[in-house]
Amino acid sequence: MDLSHINQVYYIISQIFIALHLFYIMMSDYRIIGLEEVVIAVKDVSKAGKFFSEVLGINFNYSWILEHEGIKILSSKLDDTQFQLMEPISEESTVYKFIMKRGEGIHHIAFRVEGLENLINRLRDLGIRIIPDKPVKIRNPHGEGWLKYIFIHPKDAYGTLIEFIEYSDE
Repeated sequence: MDLSHINQVYYIISQIFIALHLFYIMMSDYRIIGLEEVVIAVKDVSKAGKFFSEVLGINFNYSWILEHEGIKILSSKLDDTQFQLMEPISEESTVYKFIMKRGEGIHHIAFRVEGLENLINRLRDLGIRIIPDKPVKIRNPHGEGWLKYIFIHPKDAYGTLIEFIEYSDE
């Protein structure tokens, strides 16, 4: 058996696979626009906000409560990225469970996207778990319109909870 011929065939097949994969990525109907948020889970947003304000000079411009998530959020817009502090207001909150298990610290990072539904389909095609099963839609706490978000399970993203956010007028 001529191994050089088998290696050539294997090489050609692998190059075709790579080209098809790159074509699929280029033709995808989604786009990562940029880093949207860095979010820290804390026990007390007022105390943590005071610390970051006094030590780093960060001014927190927004605060809101997401009842369905059981969290209070304090947010500062730094250029195009939000720096957020998140406090659990319910023991049922995933943030409460996160703090009890790991302590305070970085909870997740978020990317702004266009074409969230297409990205979700792509992630599912790759066998990547998303949470929750369907995007959550809420009013934009920073202004007009709406936003939808979804997360990649940290076990599928090198131990990091990654959120994808898409803004819309409707």
